[in-house]
Amino acid sequence: MKHFIAEKHLQGMLTQFSWQGYHDISQLEFTKNDFIWILTADENWPQKLVEAKQKVASVILLTYKYDRAEMQTALVLGARAYCHVLGTQSLLSSVVRVVDAGGIWLPNELLLALTFDIANSTKAKHNLPALNGITKREKDVLSGILDGLGNKEIAKEYGITERTVKEHVSSLLNKFGAKDRINLLLRIGEFSHLKDAL
Repeated sequence: MKHFIAEKHLQGMLTQFSWQGYHDISQLEFTKNDFIWILTADENWPQKLVEAKQKVASVILLTYKYDRAEMQTALVLGARAYCHVLGTQSLLSSVVRVVDAGGIWLPNELLLALTFDIANSTKAKHNLPALNGITKREKDVLSGILDGLGNKEIAKEYGITERTVKEHVSSLLNKFGAKDRINLLLRIGEFSHLKDAL
């Protein structure tokens, strides 16, 4: 796996990866496992992102300031991650692990807003028989997810460990046939009525 980035000054800052610089994406040789990192400071980043997606599956957009519209544009264009260019080495390594495993990485503060928007704008596609098959603790965890809480916050709210929350989230994903929290919310659809059902 190789990491490509055009900005030479960032190659020195982001030392946890072995960087290969580029000037023109179309001139590079890639494998599907490679990563292309694009900086939003370049006014042509949307075009570069589209071009990069034609070469590799893993395109990460780096920004100096989180912007919801920018993130949404990046996702629509196929970015697999949207993160701060000055993120810690451990954070950027986590981003790579998530994307390499087929996931999408977004900053928590924007993920909560996006999750809320998705949930409020999606119509229920089917009845939810899975609600009848979940345990009380799974209902608690689902309630926390519907409130936009992270695993640590849910654990604190219900006096359980974060590991237990993760197990319940995994069980909920399985029961609803969802691959991640966003997909779970999409499967649930418009859920304002669910808080009372739980």
